[in-house]
Formats: sequence, C-alpha cells, structure tokens
Amino acid sequence: MKKIVITISIIGLILGISIGVFLLKKNSKKNPSVIHKDIHLVTLKEEINNQILFTNYEDYKKIVNDSKITKESFKDNNYYLFSISYNTCRESEIAPTSYKIKNKLIEIIVQYEAKCGYCAKNNLYYVLKVDNKLKEKEIVLKYQAINKVKCDQDIAYKPIIYLYPEKEQEIEVKLLKKENLWISYPKYEDSWKVLAKPDGTLRKNNREYYGLYWEGINHKKKQIKEGFIVRGEDTSTFLEEKLKILGLNDKEANEFIIYWLEKLEKNSYNYIRFETQEEIEEYMPLEIIPKPDTIIRILMDYMPLQEKIKVEEQHLIKRERKGFTVIEWGGSLVDK
Repeated sequence: MKKIVITISIIGLILGISIGVFLLKKNSKKNPSVIHKDIHLVTLKEEINNQILFTNYEDYKKIVNDSKITKESFKDNNYYLFSISYNTCRESEIAPTSYKIKNKLIEIIVQYEAKCGYCAKNNLYYVLKVDNKLKEKEIVLKYQAINKVKCDQDIAYKPIIYLYPEKEQEIEVKLLKKENLWISYPKYEDSWKVLAKPDGTLRKNNREYYGLYWEGINHKKKQIKEGFIVRGEDTSTFLEEKLKILGLNDKEANEFIIYWLEKLEKNSYNYIRFETQEEIEEYMPLEIIPKPDTIIRILMDYMPLQEKIKVEEQHLIKRERKGFTVIEWGGSLVDK
C-alpha cells in the first residue's frame, strides 16, 4: 500500500512539474514583458534620438536618471543605450525579449501585442550589458507581434493634420461630422484650438505637438474602377513619386511611407487609389479658422492582392502650396 501511495505521489509530482514547465513556456511566449536579464529599462534626464555606448559610470550618470547599473559593473562591462519607439494604439506589452551578437551587429528582438489604430509616438529606453571589449557595434531592433489582429476595414486610419501658417497665430480646426470620429489626439471635443508656428509646431495646454491626429469610421462603399496596381516591393518608390505630385514635402511623405510601408510592402501586389478632395469632404468636412490659402487632403484606399487586376490608371493633379497651408493624410483598407 505504501509503495502505491509513493508511486502515485511521484507521478503526481512529475505531472505537476511538467504542467508547470509547460505553462511557464506557454506564458513566456505570450507575455512579451519578460525582458532578458542583460537588458534594463531606464529613465533618462532628457530624451535622446541616437544610440549611445557607455564605457564608464560617469558618462552613464550624465544621461540616465536612475541607478539600475552600479559603478562596479563597469569594470567588466560596457552598456548600450537604445530606444524602442511604439504607440499605445498599435502595440502593448512591448519589450525586448532576447538578443544576439554577430560580428559588428547586435540584433535585439522586441515583442509586442498588436492592436489596431495609431497614436502619437512614445519611447522606452533600455541599456544592454555587453563585454567591455565590444566597442564598435550596431544595434538593430526586430519587432515581432505575438498575436494576429485583423483590423476593421471601414476605418480611416491615422488622418493627421499639419498646420503651416505664414506667421505664429491661434488656429481653430473643426471636424464637422463628429459622429464619424473614433479616436483623437490631442483629445477632440467641439474643435481643436492651437497656437501654430510657420514650421508646423503646435502648442495646446502647454504641450507641443507636430500634428492633430484622428481616426474615424468610414462606411462608404469604395469603387474599384481606377487606381494603381503596385508590387509590394515597389511601394516606397511609388509613394515617393505620387506623394510629391499630391503636394507632400519630404518630411510628411517620410512619415506617410513609414506608417504604411509595413502594411503594403509585405503583399504581392496592392490596389491603391487616392480619394478626391470632394470624397474626403463628404466623409469628414473640415473647417479651419482663419481660412487657409491651401488645403491638401490625402486619403489612400488600398487592398492587398495576390495577383494583378486590371484597373484604369488614376490621373493625379499636381498640387501647389501657397500661403497658409493645411496638409492632411490618412488611409483605409478596402474590401473587394
């Protein structure tokens, strides 16, 4: 009887350990907040835009605002400071989970839970411990979603509005179909009231912004009659050419391409069409006080394709910017 009890106990113990290990592995795959032991989240005294190699504690303390790393640690190690850019409407639970070093390259895997939408950019700052013999390395971040998300196909994603007055002045911006509004930043109420500078810098409630962001529900059925069929690998070249015709400057086009490239480039082909100003106005009329001299609104419709389809090529009219200029861009995923 004792042998049976002991045997059952051992079997139960082994089974319990096996289940625990299985759950631990399962959770570690699903939970990107598990950070590698050599990577430490830190706070900075001020934001930085580049990677920094710390070879001594004194330089580390000039920039980093906490004491995660001790002076003693610098005897055997150097530390690379790097930032992870993300936004809370597209990613959550974002964290570096592993890394590898090969020749002059440090590759860091960043995992996150994917969501839909787009918000203003945020940054998380980390330091990576490496052997102090490593002094000339390049850091590359590889982002990996740990889940699959199918986002709504009737959302106008990331329309963002830039304001370029000829002189610094107060400007009011109104979205006249508020019922179509889904999300906004800064928070839209009856309008946005901002202090705008000629370089596009906006101030509201003692905070600085580079644009007014919103997303909205767009239920209008799209007609696939005209447009462009673009190979995924040709996306950036195509957009550079067309966005210049439509009136975006290099900075605005760069932000547009950075946002849409990952959605378009991975497809074999994409159907792309730029909505007319009249179509955009019908969906979301825009009122700006004082009235701008130039308003350029771009809403790109796209549909992933496995093979080419025949459409009439869309004719785009070259847009010129004069005086007080307002620029807006966004896009929508359309269904067949």
